[in-house]
Amino acid sequence: MKRFVLLICLLGLIFSIPGLALAEEKEKEAEKGIIKLKEIVVTATKTEKKVEDAPCSVTIVSREEIERRNIKTVDEALSEITGVFAKRNKGLMDSTSSIRLRGFNGDQYTLILLDGQPLNDAYTGGLEWGMLPVENIERIEVIRGAASALYGGNAMGGVINIITKTPEKLEAGATAGYGTHDTRRYRFSVGDRFADKFSLRIGYEEESTDGYETTPVAQTITAGAGTVSGGYAMDDKYGNPTKWVVGDKGENRAEKSSIDAKATFDFSDTGSLAFTTISGRHEYDYGPPNTYMGTFSGSAIAGTNKKATFYPNNFIDYTGIGKNKTDVYTLSFKELFGPVQLNAQIGTVKTDDRYTTESGGSTKTYDDSPGTLKITDNESWFSEVHTDIPLGESHLLTLGASFRTDKSDTNDYDVPYYRSYAGKSDSTFYSGGKSRTWALFVQDELDVREDLTLYVGGRYDAWKVYDGASGVPGSETKYDSNTESEFSPKASVVWKALPDTTLKASVGHAFRPPNLYELYRTWISGVTTYQSNPNLKPETVWTYEAGVDQYFFDKKTKLSLTGYQNDIDDLIYYKTVGATKTRTNAGKARTYGLEFEISQQITNWLTTW
Repeated sequence: MKRFVLLICLLGLIFSIPGLALAEEKEKEAEKGIIKLKEIVVTATKTEKKVEDAPCSVTIVSREEIERRNIKTVDEALSEITGVFAKRNKGLMDSTSSIRLRGFNGDQYTLILLDGQPLNDAYTGGLEWGMLPVENIERIEVIRGAASALYGGNAMGGVINIITKTPEKLEAGATAGYGTHDTRRYRFSVGDRFADKFSLRIGYEEESTDGYETTPVAQTITAGAGTVSGGYAMDDKYGNPTKWVVGDKGENRAEKSSIDAKATFDFSDTGSLAFTTISGRHEYDYGPPNTYMGTFSGSAIAGTNKKATFYPNNFIDYTGIGKNKTDVYTLSFKELFGPVQLNAQIGTVKTDDRYTTESGGSTKTYDDSPGTLKITDNESWFSEVHTDIPLGESHLLTLGASFRTDKSDTNDYDVPYYRSYAGKSDSTFYSGGKSRTWALFVQDELDVREDLTLYVGGRYDAWKVYDGASGVPGSETKYDSNTESEFSPKASVVWKALPDTTLKASVGHAFRPPNLYELYRTWISGVTTYQSNPNLKPETVWTYEAGVDQYFFDKKTKLSLTGYQNDIDDLIYYKTVGATKTRTNAGKARTYGLEFEISQQITNWLTTW
C-alpha cells in the first residue's frame, strides 16, 4: 500500500503541469470550419461519457483503425492496446486463443460483451474468438480495472464491449484475399436505412487455410545408444537440450465462417428497438504427420550415449478434428421518458463444441487409430434493465437489475476412427450442471464542482449452482446445490486539474464465480487425475488505481499513465497430492502494474502510438 500511495504522489507531481495549446492552429481550424468530435464511451459507466471524463482507464478501437490495420480477428484488434495481451499462437488455426487483461490469465477474468450481451460461455468462461465477424464492428470499447460494481462476475481484469454497426445510409462492401498455404478470405456486407425509421445490415465472412506444420514431435532424451539418425535437439528454457525432435504432426488446417445481421427500429425520436444475431463456425484438423527419421518407430541417436525413443502414436496425439458453432441473439430497448433514460436487454448465447483425440496404443497411426470424442453444449440466457435518473444538473443516479442462467453438458464417446465424428458409442463419461445469478446495482455520479466528479456505486450478486453431476452415465455422482453472494463496491474520482490535464483514481472490488468446468469436470491424463471441486468459492480482488491523461497541442497528442495494484483472494488453482490434482481456493496474490501510452493524431484520419 505504501508503494501505491507513493505512486499516486509521483503521478500528481510529474503530470500536474499546464497543458500546451496552439492558439494559432485553433484559429486556423476555426476559420476552416473544422469540428473535432470527442470520443464517446458507454461501457465505463453505462452512460455516454467522453473518454477523458470516464472514471477508469479506457481505450477505443475504432472502425477506421480496424480497416487500416487489416484486422482479421477481433482479438487481433485488441493486441496493440496497453494492458492487453492477445494470445494467438498459430493464426486462423488456433482454437484456444484468449485475452489477458492486466495480467489476469484467460478470458474468464475479463467480461466480454457484444452490444452489451455477455459472450463468456457457461463451461470455462471463455469464447471462440474466431467465430466473431470483423466487418460488422463499429468500435470496441476496452475498460481496464475492476468492473463488478456495474457488471458482476468475470469483470476482474476489465470489460471488453464489441459494438456493432447501425447503418445510416446505403452501404455495401465486398473483399477477397488469397495468401500462402492456400489461405482464402471473403467478406461481404450490405446495409441501409429505410423511411428514416428502420435500419438493416447483413454480413457474411469466410476464411480457410491449408495451414502449416505447427507442432513438432519432441521426445525426451534418455541415456542409451540410439539406432536411427535424423532430427535435432530442442532446448528447455535454461538452454539445456532435453528433447529430440523426430518429426512434426502435419499441416494444421482450419476454416471459419460467420453470418450476422442487425435490425434497428426507431419507434420515436428518443426510443429504439434493436435485434442483433451472429452465427459463427470454426473448424480445424491436421494433415498426415511427417517423420525426420525415415521411420515412425525407433530410437533416435540424440548424442553420445543418448537416445530418444518414439512410436507411431507420438505423431498423432492431440491432432484430432474439432468444430465450434456459436449462435448469439440479443434484443435491446431504449427510450427516454422525460428526463429519465430506460434501457432493457435480453439475449442468449448457445455453443456446440466438439473435438477428438486419438486413444489407440503406441502402434496406432494416422490412418487407423480409434479415438475419443468430447461434445460440450452450452446455453446462457441474460436479461438486464437499468435506468438513468437525473437528480438536478450535477447529479445522475443509475439503477439496474440483471438475471442470468447458464447450463453446460459434456459427454465423452468412443469413436472407431479418431479423425471422424461418425459411429460414436453411447456416452462413456458425463459432467455438467447449471447456474443462475440475479443482481441489483446502483451508481451515483455527482459533480462536486465543475472540475471534480465523484462516482460511488455497488452491485449485489446472488449466485447458485445446481443439478451438478459427474461420472459414468447411470452411476454418476450428483452434487448438492451451492449458493454464494458477493457485494462489489467501487468509488472513483475524476479531477480536471487543468484544461488539458485530467487526474483519475479509484478503488473497487470484483469477483469471478467458478465456472462449471472447474466445479464438475474431472478428467485423467496419463497417470494424473485432474479433480473438479463442487465446493469452490468465487475468486475476489480489490483493485486500487490512479492515473493521468495529459494532452498537448490542442489535444492532438495524448499521454496516459496509470498505476494499479490488485489484491487477490481465494485464487483457484490445482493442489497436488500424489497423482491427483484437485482444484481448491487457497491462493492469494498481489500484483502491481504501470500502463503507459502515448498517441499522436497526425491528420484527421491518422493516429500513431
